[in-house]
Amino acid sequence: MSDVARFYDDLSVHYHLLFGDWDESIVWQGEIVQRVIDDLMGSGAKRILDAGCGIGTQALGLAGLGHQVSGSDLSPSAIARAKREAERLGRKIAFTVADFRVLSGYFSGPFEIAMVLDNALPHLSSDEDLAAALSEIASLLAPGGVFLASIRDYDRLLVERPRATTPQVFDDDEGRRVVFQVWDWRKDGSAYQVQQYILRHDGGSNDRAPAESLVFSTSYWPITRARLDGLLLGAGFEGPCWLMPEESGFYQPLVTARLPLIRA
Repeated sequence: MSDVARFYDDLSVHYHLLFGDWDESIVWQGEIVQRVIDDLMGSGAKRILDAGCGIGTQALGLAGLGHQVSGSDLSPSAIARAKREAERLGRKIAFTVADFRVLSGYFSGPFEIAMVLDNALPHLSSDEDLAAALSEIASLLAPGGVFLASIRDYDRLLVERPRATTPQVFDDDEGRRVVFQVWDWRKDGSAYQVQQYILRHDGGSNDRAPAESLVFSTSYWPITRARLDGLLLGAGFEGPCWLMPEESGFYQPLVTARLPLIRA
């Protein structure tokens, strides 16, 4: 996963540019995830592990709502920025550089919630790696603990094989930026390469060529819902349940699964 670490190392300083207002996104994503957690486990502060936290979008939002949050990511630069953002916002979060296939070497648990959001699981290229990650996460959860993940809608995307995402245009005091991705699929659909583009114009120069063009590249291995359900069951979870964006309000499909109260 070295190319994945490089991708997020390079992107970390610019990651907030993918949003119209990143601070607002921290708040609303935290609120959406909390609603999902409350529906599953009732209200109140929880001990949460955010594995694959990036620069901290959801971790910062949940910590701001009173949860005890720990976060990990493969990218040292992303974790360094997450720490800076936590300090800026006055959030107490334990951030650690860690691969989510070996999490038990960095955290002791038990956590009530463990989550891997923002399509991070499809960076893993095999069922063996996915099973290792899910088993590590399960080992850190308390009995009855909940796993929460989000991935793209690969059941649809594997049929459509889109070449690009819809460009998003953001205007602010610093000018205009256009954000989009270009996707190059393998012929068999087993993987696709992503080029993340961020085109920036200085204020007042929106009718000219971009003042800055940023491109970052990484790979994903699509996971269908049925395949991930099977891997979750194999890791000891029960009752995988999917929430589509129109149900949850989150921008990607969410899957939840729970460990039994008494482990076999």
